[in-house]
Amino acid sequence: MLLGLFILSAILIKTSLLGLGWISIGIGVGGYLFCRFYHINLADLLVKKFRRLFISGAILHLLLYLGLIVKLFLIDSLEDIPAFLISHLVFHHALCALIAAALTFMAIGVYLTQQKLKLADTASPSLLN
Repeated sequence: MLLGLFILSAILIKTSLLGLGWISIGIGVGGYLFCRFYHINLADLLVKKFRRLFISGAILHLLLYLGLIVKLFLIDSLEDIPAFLISHLVFHHALCALIAAALTFMAIGVYLTQQKLKLADTASPSLLN
């Protein structure tokens, strides 16, 4: 199960990096709902961190599209449309790369937490003997 969640978070990061916002939103919401409603046999802290990672990806991409819609309403004339399209491509992909970077650091944090929990599990039985 842990490997599957890490693969899903890697797919979310990859789609974010490619600028596929709607797919990233779908993966983020799907991953969040999976962690929320499916009983996962993992530590609660890990599930919480995975939920935060997935919902952060979805919300950040939704905010990016909200910014795009606001920017769309600022178009005054037909001459502004080419500038809007070019700036959208540059701006959108740069921000998607920043979202992917943030999600990557969050995934690394989940992995390090998992390693700490694994180390604590292996150390605690030896303390009881």
